[in-house]
Amino acid sequence: MRVLHRLLLNWIYMLCFLGGFINTISIAKYSYTVSHFTGHVSKAAINIGDGNFLEVFKIMSIIIAFILGSTISGSLVDGREFNLKRRYGYSIFTLGCGLLLLYATAKDSWIFFYYLPFMIGVQNGLFISYKGVVVRTSHISGSLTDTGVYIGHCLKGKKQDKWKVYFCIFTVLIFLLGSFFGIEFYYLLRDKVFIIAGFGYIAIACIYFSLRHRYRHVLHLTDEHYHFQ
Repeated sequence: MRVLHRLLLNWIYMLCFLGGFINTISIAKYSYTVSHFTGHVSKAAINIGDGNFLEVFKIMSIIIAFILGSTISGSLVDGREFNLKRRYGYSIFTLGCGLLLLYATAKDSWIFFYYLPFMIGVQNGLFISYKGVVVRTSHISGSLTDTGVYIGHCLKGKKQDKWKVYFCIFTVLIFLLGSFFGIEFYYLLRDKVFIIAGFGYIAIACIYFSLRHRYRHVLHLTDEHYHFQ
C-alpha cells in the first residue's frame, strides 16, 4: 500500500507541474495569471478607480472562467478527499484534448485564452485534500502557509505531521519546476508549447488509468468509498 501512496503523490505532483507550466506560459504570452487571483482582484479595484472598465471586464472574465471550471469539478466529483475510485483520469484527459482541439481551431481567439483559467479551475477543483492535507495543484500561496504551520506543529512535538511538511515543500518545488520548463519551452517553441501541455495532460490521465487498472483490487475491498487515510 505504501507503493500506491507514493504513486498517487507523484501523480498529484505531476498536476502541480502542469499548473506551474500553464500559468507561466499565460503570463509570458498574455500577461495574466490563470491559476491564482488575489492580485487580479486588487488590479480590478485599481482599474475601477481609474475608470478602465475594459481591463476590469478582462480580469473578471478570467475569474469567472476559473469559477466555471471549479463548478464543473464540483458537479462531476462527489466528496473532496482524493480517492482512487473517482474518475479523475477522464476529466484530465478531456482537458488535454480540449486544449489541443482549441489550439488547432482557435489558438488566436479569446476563447482559447479563457479556456486556460477554465481548465485550471477544473483541475484545482477535482479534489481538495489528501489524507487530511489541503491539495493545491494550481498555486502555491496556501502551500507556503501550510509549510510553516506544519513546521510549527513539528516543533511542538507533533512528529506525525513531518510528512506534511515535505508534501507542501515538494508541491512548491514541483510548481516552480513546471514554471521554469514552461517559460523555457515557450521561448523555444512559442505557441507550440500548448501542444506539449495538451499531451502532458493526456499522459497524466493515462497514468491515472494505469494506476486504477493496476490497483483495481483495492476498489473492490468495500462497497463504500475507499479513502487512503
